[in-house]
Amino acid sequence: MRQKSKQQKINEHLDDIQDSIRDINKAFKEVSRKQKQQLILPQKLEAIHQIPKIKLITQPNLNQNSTISSKFEQINTQCTWRTSSPTNTSFEIRQLYDSLPFDNQNGGVWGQGFDIQYNTSQWTPDNKLKIILMPHSHCDPGWLNTFEQYFMYGTRHIMNNMIQTLEKNKNYKFIWAEMSFLSLWWDQATIQQQQLLKKLISNKQFEIVTGGWVMNDEANTHYFSMLDQLIEGHQFIEHKIGNISIKSSWANDPFGYSPTMAYLLQGSGIQHLAIQRVHYHIKKALAKEKQLEFLWQQTWDRSTSTRLFTHVLPFYAYDIPHTCGPDPKICCQFDFKRSADSSTACSWGINPVAINDNNIQERAELLLDQYRKKAQLYRTNTLFVQLGDDFRYRMMYEVRAQFGNYDKLLTYMNRRTDWNVDIQYGTLSDYFEKVLQEKSLQDFPSYVGDFFTYADHDDNYWSGYFTSRAFFKRMDRIAESYLRATEILFSIAHVKSLQEKTFNSFPTNDLFMSLIQARRNLGIFQHHDGITGTARAHVVNDYGRKLLAIIKISEIVMQHSAAYLLFQNNYYFNTQYLVLSQDFPTYESLPIRRMLTFMKGQQSNHIIYIYNPTDRKRIELVKIFINIYQVYVTSNKKYIDKCQIDPKWSSRRSNTIEDNQFELLIQVDIEPYTIREYTIHMTTAQEICPITKIEYITEEEVPDSTTPFVKRVIKTKLIEINNRFLGIIFSKTGDILSLQHKISDEHIRFHSNIIQYGTSKQSDRHSGAYLFIPNGNAQDIPTNNYNLIRVQRGRLINRIDFIHDMYIMQYRLTDTKGLNDYTLELSVTTHLNMKKDTELALRFSTGIKNGADFFTDLNGFQMIRRKTYDKLPLQGNVYPMPTMAYIEDDRMRFTILASQPSGVTCLKPGIIDVFLDRRLTRDDGRGLGEGVMDNRETISTFKILFEPRRTVLMADRTSLTGYPTLLAHHLSIELLYPTHIFHSLIPESTLHTLNLFLKPLFLPSDYHLVNLRTLNDNNNDKKYSSSKNLALILRRFAYDCDESYDSLFYSEQVRFEHLFSSDQIESIEQTSLSLRHIKEKLNITSQLVVPFAELVTYKIRFM
Repeated sequence: MRQKSKQQKINEHLDDIQDSIRDINKAFKEVSRKQKQQLILPQKLEAIHQIPKIKLITQPNLNQNSTISSKFEQINTQCTWRTSSPTNTSFEIRQLYDSLPFDNQNGGVWGQGFDIQYNTSQWTPDNKLKIILMPHSHCDPGWLNTFEQYFMYGTRHIMNNMIQTLEKNKNYKFIWAEMSFLSLWWDQATIQQQQLLKKLISNKQFEIVTGGWVMNDEANTHYFSMLDQLIEGHQFIEHKIGNISIKSSWANDPFGYSPTMAYLLQGSGIQHLAIQRVHYHIKKALAKEKQLEFLWQQTWDRSTSTRLFTHVLPFYAYDIPHTCGPDPKICCQFDFKRSADSSTACSWGINPVAINDNNIQERAELLLDQYRKKAQLYRTNTLFVQLGDDFRYRMMYEVRAQFGNYDKLLTYMNRRTDWNVDIQYGTLSDYFEKVLQEKSLQDFPSYVGDFFTYADHDDNYWSGYFTSRAFFKRMDRIAESYLRATEILFSIAHVKSLQEKTFNSFPTNDLFMSLIQARRNLGIFQHHDGITGTARAHVVNDYGRKLLAIIKISEIVMQHSAAYLLFQNNYYFNTQYLVLSQDFPTYESLPIRRMLTFMKGQQSNHIIYIYNPTDRKRIELVKIFINIYQVYVTSNKKYIDKCQIDPKWSSRRSNTIEDNQFELLIQVDIEPYTIREYTIHMTTAQEICPITKIEYITEEEVPDSTTPFVKRVIKTKLIEINNRFLGIIFSKTGDILSLQHKISDEHIRFHSNIIQYGTSKQSDRHSGAYLFIPNGNAQDIPTNNYNLIRVQRGRLINRIDFIHDMYIMQYRLTDTKGLNDYTLELSVTTHLNMKKDTELALRFSTGIKNGADFFTDLNGFQMIRRKTYDKLPLQGNVYPMPTMAYIEDDRMRFTILASQPSGVTCLKPGIIDVFLDRRLTRDDGRGLGEGVMDNRETISTFKILFEPRRTVLMADRTSLTGYPTLLAHHLSIELLYPTHIFHSLIPESTLHTLNLFLKPLFLPSDYHLVNLRTLNDNNNDKKYSSSKNLALILRRFAYDCDESYDSLFYSEQVRFEHLFSSDQIESIEQTSLSLRHIKEKLNITSQLVVPFAELVTYKIRFM
């Protein structure tokens, strides 16, 4: 245990005294607090304008921390659901972590395990050991080479070799996982090859497993992209190969596993899953109890409906030396490629020898001994053995060597009736079918939890890749937001073109073909060496180009779709009407904003259109670059007085104000899924948008310029920025001294600063693209040597910039009566191009007494409770944070919402560290062969949310899962899916507000429209073209039922007729998540019903 210093104990004692004083004051203020609340809650209503008023709820006794029953719960069925308990399971991840010593004892030949013994009498002629030998080839769509390079020299040959080999012998089997590669192969294959593949699939010799576009990462990815790449793969299969069965999923290489992926697979009709990269201590514990096969259940599941039968491979890796049994020295002798290829000789000194009549008995006995030992780790007499590795079977000599030698071994083993063994080639589904013939699902244990953070040996935790290549992790989220907004806008335009039969004017199929490419590029980047940042530098650049292509394609499709909907009969496809305000000049630079230029006598006004692609009304600020500051704003010819003029700095680190360049901030108010017009007018009148004031610490910092901005030195001892809900006080050296939470009338201990880690100097143990192995605890970067501290005060937003040599921190408080007013916005700009072996993190220090527990999200879909363990090294306590994390006690919750994925940890109570970027000179020994030295300037954006805890459900104190508040959910959506601003190239506007759906779409407050996706016409397998089918995907949040957010609760039944008119719809079906299976036929009056915490997919066919 860590020892507490005397000063720490004194501080804790003082904290306790302060808490007691606050409790006394709170008791005296209870009556006045309730009166104040009646003023505060309507303000919250004001922020969500579409929500009807709900009767105020009287606060319960704060000391009653048992299950709360309130009027809110009686009208909110989710809160009733929350008070029930999830279905019990056999074991969960935290039980394993609590009980295991993590002592890394030597396990003999199975170094990370234990000695395995067996008795041959356990097998009889009626109870044989049944062995499924599964040939496979793991093909990365980018790692040491690019996706296309791998296809040219690797995967096309693998496919050609294997279908040719399987055709010659009906006993041979093979599996394939990555549809991205299969699509490239299909496009260049002959008709005869295509027909042969279909035949082999029909014969169950060739099995497509998972069927996703890639084998995606499960730590950094967002559930939108995870499902999108799964749909893309399944749509390809349906389009090109036909309605084949996909029963099993194969995930041998992602660096840890999320229950979110298990949920998506199970919801798509997949019944079984096999995984490999699980912490070696966890594997050992599961193996001892024969729990390597289990029913994986979601943490929030009350009905067991989400369970997925899962198999964990027991040993170190998925290559042949680590799949036949516990002794890699022996198993390697049966990887016959190594006998013909001297470059891949066995590391243990004994290479394979060809099987012949003289050695077959000895060889078969040696191999069977390994099989029998491996079988002791599972509950059935059916054994799963993989025969493959990365990019295997590329050369025909390997195909002949493997199958030729194994043919002899299999034949000999099966002939030895005294051995009681039945061994055959098989697919993944062949294995699972045999297992479930032997035992029912009820005979297996059930499990809840995830499998992070992965370690493969010693203290080598794979927590570095949660942050590696932070620039492209952020770019992934931008590309996703562009694609989603485009999908919805294009689908609405497509439906309109179907109804109005304007196929000649709206280029549906051309845009749809581009959209397919964007989808596939996003899918490629979800690969477990893509978004992870674990590919070589030139491959990372290739991924960057693919991400940029998504954005550029989305720009074109959005601009055409919006123009078609806005200008209607005046639209012509060869005319450009709109251009997005944000431009991405290259794949490795930050975006820039296009400028609106006003010229006297020529261009006196500019029209912009703002598109809200989200489920809630957006009341927020948008930024426009203009060349003058004397402007005012209207919308639908009505004056908009909520605007502000900010300076345009020459660069992020500069203190020079650009001449004739300004930032116009406009407070917009836009309904869900709506495009609204705003017009910016040049004027010489007095009534212009107010101009921001700029403040500095010293006179020397005040720049000389002739700009209209008032510049002054701060005369007070402290710096303070405020809005309606928050007040923050900074010292003049850059420290946050106090944060006032005005809703609860509390002053909260809060501090943020940048910290840095170095890495171990040991030659065989240091950080790299995958691993995080620090050389000790983090070191604070001093805050007393900022190059510049600058404050900007305006009508709508106040901000303060702290500019340091290594980073820029920018704090913002808005005053818009929108949701953002509840948060402190923080952006951190980093550029580690001059540092070596450095990792930066953002540390938040609070007074919250969370103990060792904290919560992180899994793929933006669900939360999971984490615990900091002293028995683990620092790097073992780092977890992925795709979108958010929080800590809490009975009084307060502190939530961090992020616009990009990264690593996160909570090493001490009240403190959360969020990793920002890393620059490493050395390879970490996991195959990459290089460090991470290609850092770009990166902006990481966060929303900081303090939420008083009014009610705490007893179940929440021990639950493995957690629930963000409705406010946190909505804020996260706004952060991930910003509004899009179009500059109009047409001088006049005839349509001021465009609702994409039949009428303004107000979904229930816990519903989210994940996507509205135009589907391919699968009746035409020769080319891709848009069909009349759309996929509508909805999510229902699981959220915290704290009474503070009664006012955000809104629940009105939504039917399909609220989205589309009856004369548009031909049919509606609820399907599996990836659209492969029909669940229920519906009609236009059917209600959109989504179970709590889940996703639902509908397939809508239009006339």
